[in-house]
Amino acid sequence: MTKHGALLGLSFALLCAVQAGGAEASEVAVAFRLDPSLIRETWGGGKQARQFFDEQLPACFERTLKISRWGEAGGRLDWIFTGPRAGVTLKVGSNEVRLVTRQYDSLALPAEKTKGVDQSVATGQVDSVTLRLDHRLSLQVLVNGRQVAQQLWMYDLVHHQAIQHGAGAIEAQLLRPTAAEVAVRVQPDRRHQAILGFGGITLAPAYRLLSPEGQRQWWQLLREYNLLLHREYPMGAQLNAAMDNWDRLADAVPHYYGDNFPNSEVCDFDYLKQLRSIGGLVLFEFWKLPPWAEKDAGKYAAAVVRYCRLSKEKAGRAPEIVGIQNEVRQPAGKFQAMTLALRQALDAAGFRDVHLHMADSAVLAAGLGYLKDFQAQPDVWRTIDYAATHMYDYQKAFTDPDRFDALLKQYRALAGNKPVLSTELCVNDGRFQTDSYRVALQLGQLYHKNLVLMDATAIAYCWLLLNVEQPSYGMTRSLFVPDLQRGGVPVASSAQLRVFGAFSRKIKAGMVRVEAESPDPDLLSTAFIGKDGQATVVVLNRSLHPVRVALEWPGVTFTSTETCSPYAPNSAGPAAQRLVPPGGILTLTNVEK
Repeated sequence: MTKHGALLGLSFALLCAVQAGGAEASEVAVAFRLDPSLIRETWGGGKQARQFFDEQLPACFERTLKISRWGEAGGRLDWIFTGPRAGVTLKVGSNEVRLVTRQYDSLALPAEKTKGVDQSVATGQVDSVTLRLDHRLSLQVLVNGRQVAQQLWMYDLVHHQAIQHGAGAIEAQLLRPTAAEVAVRVQPDRRHQAILGFGGITLAPAYRLLSPEGQRQWWQLLREYNLLLHREYPMGAQLNAAMDNWDRLADAVPHYYGDNFPNSEVCDFDYLKQLRSIGGLVLFEFWKLPPWAEKDAGKYAAAVVRYCRLSKEKAGRAPEIVGIQNEVRQPAGKFQAMTLALRQALDAAGFRDVHLHMADSAVLAAGLGYLKDFQAQPDVWRTIDYAATHMYDYQKAFTDPDRFDALLKQYRALAGNKPVLSTELCVNDGRFQTDSYRVALQLGQLYHKNLVLMDATAIAYCWLLLNVEQPSYGMTRSLFVPDLQRGGVPVASSAQLRVFGAFSRKIKAGMVRVEAESPDPDLLSTAFIGKDGQATVVVLNRSLHPVRVALEWPGVTFTSTETCSPYAPNSAGPAAQRLVPPGGILTLTNVEK
């Protein structure tokens, strides 16, 4: 090994040892040496011996330093992990390991300073140290194979390096897992739900902030990401008794996202008309009702009918689905009266083809109560076409996503033969309000669970396009935001778009989910078939090692793949691509557009 190579970063191509584990190597070891005689000047940081590891870390990972020689007494090293918003350092000595976590993405901190926590996590002889980030938003430190520390960690880490302190040479190996092969078996004869679509809410004031070029790009993005299901967030509390201000932009009200300008509760029928022209569908639902209709089911129904007439006149047709009410808990009797009055009014007005979905709760646990309210009166439940719910309580399960499964299964069972709409998903818990890919991956697991455990026929993010002042709101609540600094164009607000897109882009309306089985509980797989031989498989790898997928689906030919990871925003690849990085998502498809 050359001195230059030891100091400046040994390439992973220079493998010194491979420990075999069956057909696949279970671990690969890269040897390196930190020698005081090789110290070089670090600009602005003094003289140090450093080892830069030549890789970009995946979203979930396990890395181990195995120390074979500590050098002279008092020898130690800093193992430094860095990312765009935060970092981790393991201060490793022959008899102690300290964990330092730090956040440095803030102008509130002095230049080149960090806000961190330094704690001793282990004492005694140190032969190896491991850092692990898993799919539960957990950071774990292991010393000599034993866990000594664990904490919540939502931030992405990208690079790592080691710096020597003390006298004598330190000799070590970096260990990392290699790929395992997992067979995914598709059973096309075992069919489940047909897909209605993917989408969310585009706010009219946000769309108006886009330049003509930005609006052109917007329609292209909706087609590209297959976000053709529009949840209409109409004029509600500000709707006047004459019902003639549905699309009066001046009547839009501010949402609760910090110091924002009016951005909600207003319609744009021209937008809906253009959406219809590219095959879009509309789901209409009041949040807060107009004051004059709050206590009168007949007036509520009349308002919805009025909207349907205007939509048909100005946008070409009425909404495909109307929800009873969004996130507002009403007494069971009132929900029932609203449902029956609405169905009667729609039928009398000639809108028999407009379907109804039940009122949707903000959280799934309360949604079970909503279901019982609508089922308590049989004629009301017969009138409802779709069950519907939000799932903001899933955020309480971010550190153990599978803990949410029981609620999903309970809801699916209680909904019976009604198809389920997953009407609003996003991150609105302030603890996770950042543009971390790891946070987006938590929702990726929920999309899979919605499709497989709930048989959801549609999945809608909260906002598709939201105008915000404080960017952290856009990072987790919306897939896109208007970028006024780039001329009013729509841009991805965070990694939430690519994770949602791993599912939405190639699962088209009308495709049917079929059974996909994986023996690995950390390889989440879903499969879909459509007309003319269309097929898509989405594989989410939430393990700590790469997975090479062996797909068993006779008679199906895939033409391309798309990879979603911290470094790949639904990046296209060849059909033969089968490797899924830890925390990554692979979409195999023959759906071209």
